[in-house]
Amino acid sequence: MKISKIVINLGLIVVCGQLLFSLTGCANAALAVTDPRSLSTVTSDQYITRDLSIKYMGSEFESDHVSATVYNHEVLLTGQASSLAQRIKIVRTAKEFDSVQKVYDYVEISSKYVSTSSEDTYITGKVKSSLFGSGDINSNDVKIVTDKGVVYILGLIAKSQLENMINVTKSIDGVKKVVPLVHYKDSDSKLNLF
Repeated sequence: MKISKIVINLGLIVVCGQLLFSLTGCANAALAVTDPRSLSTVTSDQYITRDLSIKYMGSEFESDHVSATVYNHEVLLTGQASSLAQRIKIVRTAKEFDSVQKVYDYVEISSKYVSTSSEDTYITGKVKSSLFGSGDINSNDVKIVTDKGVVYILGLIAKSQLENMINVTKSIDGVKKVVPLVHYKDSDSKLNLF
C-alpha cells in the first residue's frame, strides 16, 4: 500500500514538473507575440541586465551606486559614481558585451550617495499606470526608469506616440525632466531594427 502511494506521488510530481515547464514556454510565446523585439533580443537583454547587475555589485564598484537597464541591445546607466575614473570604468564595463550597440551614460559623479529610490519608484509606477492604463501603449514596447525625478523612456514606439508619452509623463507630480531614448517602429513591419 505504501509503495503504491509513493509511486502515485512521484508520478504527480513528474506530471506537475512537465506542466510547469510547458507553461513557461507559453509565457515566452505570449511575450514573443506582444514584444516588438525578437525573442533572442529579449533573452539577450535579460542576460546583459543580469551580468551588469552582478558586476556593478562587485567590490570593484562598491563605492558606486549604478543601475543598468537594457532594452533592444542598448544600455541605460543611471546612478552615482564616486569619481570620474569610476564612471569611465562603469561605462567601459557596459561596452564589454558584444551585443551592446549603444550605452546611454547618465551616471553622475558624487562622493556622497543620495537615495531617492522610494520617490523614484512611486514616480515610475505613476508613469506606467498613466501610459499603459489607456491601452494605447503596450507595456512591452517601452521601459520606464526614474532616477532622482528624471524619467527615462526606452523603447520601440510609433512616432505618433512620443509626444503624448512625454506630455503625460511631464504632468505627473515629482517628474523633473523626461529623457526619451526611443526608436520608431516601421509602419510596415513589427519594428525597425537598426
